[in-house]
Amino acid sequence: MLKHCLPAVLAILICGCGQNKSASRATDTTANEVSIKDTTGEKPVSAEQLILPGQSIGTMSINENADSVFRKLGKPDAGDAAMGKSLSTWYAKHDTTGYQTQIFFSKQMGTADETSRARQIRITSPWFKTMDYMSTGMHLQTIESKKEFSLKKTAQYTDGGKSYFIYDDADAGIAFEIDDKNVCTGIIIHEPGKDVNAAYIAFHPNTQLIAK
Repeated sequence: MLKHCLPAVLAILICGCGQNKSASRATDTTANEVSIKDTTGEKPVSAEQLILPGQSIGTMSINENADSVFRKLGKPDAGDAAMGKSLSTWYAKHDTTGYQTQIFFSKQMGTADETSRARQIRITSPWFKTMDYMSTGMHLQTIESKKEFSLKKTAQYTDGGKSYFIYDDADAGIAFEIDDKNVCTGIIIHEPGKDVNAAYIAFHPNTQLIAK
């Protein structure tokens, strides 16, 4: 009886060892893959940091009610309003030399819904990123090399004696501010299919359009 059972017991033991080794290899592979993703910058951007062209930056969304935005961000550090349009500015740690978050609001006067809504959102902090990890501080060449957007130079302005240029992908609903050293200093999202310059003048009144 023992002679007949012994081969079966050995077969079970060998099979079990093989399964354990396979499971161990699977665990090791998964751990290595996670480590590689973390070190190469492929870890998904968190929702609070994510820039979605034409949709949102972090918790702020295009066409969101102004009251809802203020509940999230608190009272603006600066603002301006006239004729159903307004611009609100928040500074990091309420320091005017810090990173800016700016939102341009407008409402459709004379309609059934005159709610003031976010039409453009502008940020200068590199903390915010697209899904492809594009952010402020990046060189224009790097942004264009990713080939995620079809950017066109549409406007320019001066500030503090420096020149800045606006590169917009109107269909996607995203634009990049580029300084005279070809470095991105700001990112703006807007309604898809609309020219960023339609409301961008609110951020920089001295903006000049570039002939197409």
